[in-house]
Amino acid sequence: MNEPVSELLMFQVGARVFASTVRDVVRIGNVADVPAAGLVEGTSLGPTFARERGIVVAAPEGGAESTLVVDQVLGVRVVPASEIQPLPAFASAVIRSGAVSSFVLFDEAPTLIVDLPTLVRERLAAAVTSPLPA
Repeated sequence: MNEPVSELLMFQVGARVFASTVRDVVRIGNVADVPAAGLVEGTSLGPTFARERGIVVAAPEGGAESTLVVDQVLGVRVVPASEIQPLPAFASAVIRSGAVSSFVLFDEAPTLIVDLPTLVRERLAAAVTSPLPA
C-alpha cells in the first residue's frame, strides 16, 4: 500500500526554518525584481536578514500575486502525510498567526508548516490598519 505524501517547500526567515506545501507556491524569485508594493514582509514569522529571495504566492479569488520576502529557499522535501502533525493546543494558543496549524519533525527538530496564502492575507490586513514605516 502506498501512503499519501506531501511535498514541502523548505525556507528560512531569520534563523528559523519553515515549511509550506508546494501547491501554495507559484514560483521562487529575487525580491529585487519585484516592485515594493508587491512585497510582503514583517510577518509573524519574524524579521529577515538577507532579504534576497521571494516566494510568490497567488491570492485567492483571482487577486494579485504577492511575494513573501524570505532569507533563503532551501529546497523541497517529500514526507509521508502521516508525519504531519497538528500543533499541540498550547502552541496553537501562543502562536500569533492562524497560518500555522501543523508541524513535521525533520532530524528530530519540529518545523512549522505555514499556509502561505493565509500568512499573506494576515500581513496585508495588518498593513491596512497599521502600515510598516518607510
